[in-house]
Amino acid sequence: MGIQFWTSRGIAVLDVNYRGSTGFGRAYRDRLRLAWGLAEVDDCVHGASFLAERGRVDRKRCVISGGSAGGYTTLAALTFRDFFQGGASYYGVSDATALARDTHKFESRYLDWLIGPYPQEEARYRERSLRSIMPIGCRSR
Repeated sequence: MGIQFWTSRGIAVLDVNYRGSTGFGRAYRDRLRLAWGLAEVDDCVHGASFLAERGRVDRKRCVISGGSAGGYTTLAALTFRDFFQGGASYYGVSDATALARDTHKFESRYLDWLIGPYPQEEARYRERSLRSIMPIGCRSR
């Protein structure tokens, strides 16, 4: 229904099955290993670029949105890439270090797979965090 809302109003939507998504085999899923904040951001930028190059969307009007991990992808795409004109992050992660230190038990070791073991890979966590780079609130271009 969410996608249909936009497309019924003439707005194109690219629903990305980024690297690491389930349902495409283990090799596809493993492409996200240690690459969270890089691989899925590239997939979103490349997908939107592909559509823009073929004239299916206006490159100057592309935005990105997502929630939770997708919210992190949104923030990372807006911070570390120069493609999207804006975005909406719904409850997205902005500080990977804080998430590693204070996550719930169910996902407590999942970040070891996505980024690396904490605190051994603390530098990588800081590199992929947005907290020190982007102020809270909107960022204009």
